[in-house]
This record gives sequence, C-alpha cells and structure tokens, in this order.
Amino acid sequence: MSGFDLAQHVNQYLKDNNYPVHSIAKISQNPERSKHLETATTSVLDQLVDFVNLRSETYNSDSRIPAIEFGTPTEDAYRRDITINALFYNIHSREVEDFTGKGLEDLKNGIVRTPLAPFETFRDDPLRVLRVIRFASRFGYEIEEGTAEALSRQEIKNDLDVKISRERVGVELEKMAAGPNPLLSIQMLLRFGLYKNVFRAPPQDMWVAGLMGDIAVSETLTKCVLDIVERSTEILRGVPSAYDIGPIARRHLVLAAYMYPYRGITAKDKKKVLPAAHLVIRDGIKLSNTDVDATLCMHSFAPKISDLVSRCVAGTLDRKTLGLQIREVGSRWSMAVAFSAAVELLDGRPLDEVAGRFTMYTKMAVDQGLVEAFKEKHIVDGKSAAKLLGIRPGPAIKGILEQVMEWQLEFPSGTKQECEAFILENRHRFQ
Repeated sequence: MSGFDLAQHVNQYLKDNNYPVHSIAKISQNPERSKHLETATTSVLDQLVDFVNLRSETYNSDSRIPAIEFGTPTEDAYRRDITINALFYNIHSREVEDFTGKGLEDLKNGIVRTPLAPFETFRDDPLRVLRVIRFASRFGYEIEEGTAEALSRQEIKNDLDVKISRERVGVELEKMAAGPNPLLSIQMLLRFGLYKNVFRAPPQDMWVAGLMGDIAVSETLTKCVLDIVERSTEILRGVPSAYDIGPIARRHLVLAAYMYPYRGITAKDKKKVLPAAHLVIRDGIKLSNTDVDATLCMHSFAPKISDLVSRCVAGTLDRKTLGLQIREVGSRWSMAVAFSAAVELLDGRPLDEVAGRFTMYTKMAVDQGLVEAFKEKHIVDGKSAAKLLGIRPGPAIKGILEQVMEWQLEFPSGTKQECEAFILENRHRFQ
C-alpha cells in the first residue's frame, strides 16, 4: 500500500468517526530534486502527518538516486541515514521498535552512527555525510568512530561533489545555520575537511583579486557572533523590536560568519566581477538573493561601523555622519551592527568592552532618532528642487537630493522653506 492509499484510509476513518477531514497533498517523485519516493501529507487532529510506504533501496556506483521497491520494516530501517532516525513507533502495540538493534542505545548514549557500514552508506548517498553532521550538531551527540573515519575519506568528498545537487547541499547547510548549535556544525565541517566541499568556490582561474582567508576563522567568528547575539538585547536597547536579532537575523549572521574566509575576494561572472561570497552562496549552496545581500552587507559594513563606533566613543561622531551610514546600510543596520561587534571580538577586544562600545553607538542612534533614518523622505523632493533651480529633472537631481538629505540630518528641526533657501544659496554647486 502506498502512502497516499493509507492517507485515504485514515481520512475515511476520521470521517466515519466525525473528526475533521482535510485534503491530502500528494508530493510526487522527483529524483532530480532528490525526492525519491511519493509522499502524501494531510492534517490529522491538527497535526501535519506524512504518509509513505516502507521501502528498500538499491544504489549503483555513479548516482545517489536509488532503485526503490516496497520493503519490510527491517529493510526500511537499515536504509536510513543514522540509527536514531531508524526507530519506529508501532501504533498497535504503542511501542518503539528498533529494527537495527542500535537506535535506542545510541539515543540513550548520544551517539550518531549509520545502520550499515558507513563507507558504503556514504558512497550510496553522500548527502548522508551532511545529515550525520547536522543531527550530531543539533543534539550535541558524538559521531561513532567508524562513521567519523568514513566522513574524512577523500572518496566520500569526491562523491559529495559529483553526486549531490548544490540545492541539497544548501538545504542541509541552511538547517545547520538555523539550528540550535551552528558552532558545532561548522566545527564538524572543518574537522572532517568538508568546508570547501560545502562552500564551493568559483574556479581559481576566475578569481580577479584577493586571497582566501584561513577557513578556521569561520569557526572563531561564529562563536563571536553567538556571543554578541546573547548580548544583543543590551547592545540594541531602545531600538524598535522590529530590528531585534531574532531567528532569521541570527541565521544571516551565522551564514556571514561561515562565509568570512571569502571576504575581499572577487571573481569573474560572465561580464561582471562579483564578490566571491556572492558566487559561493548563489551557485555553491544555492541559497537566496536575500542571503547574498545580507552576507555582503555585513562583510562590507563591519569595518565602517566599527570606525564610527570608535568616533562615537571618542565623542567626535556627528548626527549627519551617523544618519548617512544608517541610510546606506538600510533595514539591515541592527544586524550589521551585531556582525561588526563580532568582528571586533575576533580582533581580540574583550566582550564587555565591545558590548559597551556598541551600546554607546546605538544609544546615540536612538537618542538622535536615527534608527530608521533609511526611511526618511526628502523634505524637498526632486521635482520641487528642479523647479526651484529652473532646471529639468535628470541625473543631476540625484546629487541635489543627496545634499538635501545631508542638510536634513544636520538640521533635524529644519523646515521645507529653510531647506529651499539652502538649495538656492548653493545653486552654484548644483548647476
């Protein structure tokens, strides 16, 4: 019986017993997207439940796409990636069934291991390499010695490069970055020599400028990021809650830390020259444009924000300069502030000192009403400025509006009439 057939029977039972019934979504096989088996999904008593039949799998040597047949519970258990994921709950006896004979013991002892010989298991499906690391880091479990040895084998790394789509690599990496222990995840990727297999760079002959940093910095900076996240409520006190460092921002910060060895490197992309981090995220792990933009923003602004923090501490930072920077960074300002603080930790400053410096900087932004400076509109718009100067709207208006915004930030209580007077007084600079 297929999972879809079983879901239909369950729905009929619910209907016959006057329980709510929901539609069944069928997710078809799509081997090219690493979806090897048809799955049915529906809601049962307000819980989303996946329905899928037991199966056995047979692999050939050059693909991770298996030949699938209906199987027994034992066959299904042994085809799983790790023993703790091979446990079954029997709804008739209401008992947990452990067909590998190791799952319950490994769960009790905090061990991650493959049900079958790890080398063959990983060669059949190299994606299991990343799943082992993800589950081990998620639960803080130890990886069994034989499994750990197989993870380090060059043949497995080669298979990971050849057999696994970059989308699937990205899915696993994204879950690590968003998981409960992203530091342990990157530590394991480094320990088993998998960093460059996961964060695949463009070919060396495409590089234009820059040198690869020490990949170990990804671990150190991730720890710094997590330390700053713990202090973010203090550092961002008074900043609107919309800019808190929540789960999404934390994931972006972790990804930027993972990618830090690529900062400063540029590479050719057709007729363009782009930051290597852009290409790694876009092509190497197939994450979103938002991930690209957030990472590049944090890499770029970390030193610039740190510079203004130092000026703030020294008492030499003015409102206009701070406002212009916040406008340039945009809505990711609070996240970029946190990343800049983490980089200062990386450079050796004590945590309490860094937290104090950045708290002073963000307090100035709050006190000066600049946290959302990127939303501020020009008190005299482009059309009005052109009319005032007797010129046609065109490219020159951009420079005029930049000067208008600088004036607004310097004179926050200024009126439209006063701004118009400023434009007229400086018309020689605009024409």
